[in-house]
Amino acid sequence: MSQRRPHKIFVEFEDRSICEAPFESLPETLQLDLMRQPFASKPSPEPEKEKFLILEWDDGWKEVIRVDNTCTEINRYYVISRVEHVGRLSIHKQNDYPELIEIIRRPLNLKRITFADTFEVTLQRSDREGEKTDHFFALTKEGKPRPNMMDTFKATVEQEGVDLRAMKSMLPDRPLEPYEKIRKALGIKAGVRQQDLDDFIAFLVKTGY
Repeated sequence: MSQRRPHKIFVEFEDRSICEAPFESLPETLQLDLMRQPFASKPSPEPEKEKFLILEWDDGWKEVIRVDNTCTEINRYYVISRVEHVGRLSIHKQNDYPELIEIIRRPLNLKRITFADTFEVTLQRSDREGEKTDHFFALTKEGKPRPNMMDTFKATVEQEGVDLRAMKSMLPDRPLEPYEKIRKALGIKAGVRQQDLDDFIAFLVKTGY
């Protein structure tokens, strides 16, 4: 299911007067900041149909980001360096422009990307133009087998004594305690929105039961 996008934004003043504007008219950075807020997040009614991107860094940090369900495969990953470094992960979408994911946290140190398959990320070349440097990375499909997220999830549920049947029966509610246990055991954080991480846990619950 594609992520539901806000249609309009309303601002109410002290005198109760209200002004409104199309959400798409806001700057992209403001749109993203608003979408990160809990009040603007709604649990996915069908988390098992969502698609998620898992990012891993060389220091062990892991993040999950929900992407549009029309995304099919990774196009490329590159980092633009000016004063700061900003990563760009391009994901192919069916019959549409690619989904572009910004990687803010230590983009030059991204180690592994999982989307359908798992890819090792290695620097291929750096091109300098004026004050800007573009770093292009090779994405190599991981050859050696390693425990995937679902295997790790199932082992975590068993180790932590989490009742998976009870969790599934509670959906779409997301009980805090077992979700926190699973998050901590998996060592995974929200890349953009906390709701993405909650929906990812719900995805594991529904597809891993």
